[in-house]
Amino acid sequence: MNQPQSVNAEAVLITGGASGIGLTCARQAAARGARVAVVDINPTAAAEAVATLDGDGHLAIAADVTDADAMRRAADQFAEGGSLTGVVAAAGIVSRSPLLDIDVAEFRRVLDINVIGVQNTISAAGPHLIRAGALGTVVVLGSAAAFTGGGLMGNGAYATSKAALIGLVRGYARELAPHRVRVNMVAPGATETPMTDVLSDTDRDRIAGMSLLGRLSKPEEIAAAISFLLAPDAGTITGQILHVNGGVVFG
Repeated sequence: MNQPQSVNAEAVLITGGASGIGLTCARQAAARGARVAVVDINPTAAAEAVATLDGDGHLAIAADVTDADAMRRAADQFAEGGSLTGVVAAAGIVSRSPLLDIDVAEFRRVLDINVIGVQNTISAAGPHLIRAGALGTVVVLGSAAAFTGGGLMGNGAYATSKAALIGLVRGYARELAPHRVRVNMVAPGATETPMTDVLSDTDRDRIAGMSLLGRLSKPEEIAAAISFLLAPDAGTITGQILHVNGGVVFG
């Protein structure tokens, strides 16, 4: 799965697309011929990300995933360019505060961005995905933390938010199945992104040791799994969690 599968010139909206796994997804999709919308809360970062993409017709959209109206406008704006057939919900934040110490405001912010943000994204894109029919597909970026309860790369609040997404993915898979729209999750472990760049060498080594393969994942590896689920080759896969975490979690 080192090479991304074709997304057949589809139109893919990616939240959190200005950095990390989201940006890598955008680059892989564009390289395979898709039209891409990079949605990020930072307009400058979104524009800079789009400037790195192969091909034409891509769009940088500044929007906060916690704002349902803003996400509807983003989805509609992108669909005006022709269609919206795919969604990658990659926007999210990590919290490292222990559950016994975290304050309500911080916990709520994690849930707002990581859970409500995904709900806003999928519901905004939903009418366009339904029009796309069998081409319509959603991939949500989950985490191994949902199955481990957290760890160095996220506390129980982060794990809770990612666990909630499992129910959201499966609920949407059922609700959108009559329209032939597929909804899945990719659950990475620790990955070489700006989130892990802040770790000490000791913590990086410790996290790498949790993997059966003894290393962190590369963003290209996570994005390749997402590209596979976006592609028609995955046409009967829906409601599933694909673990891409070096064996940290067995699925």
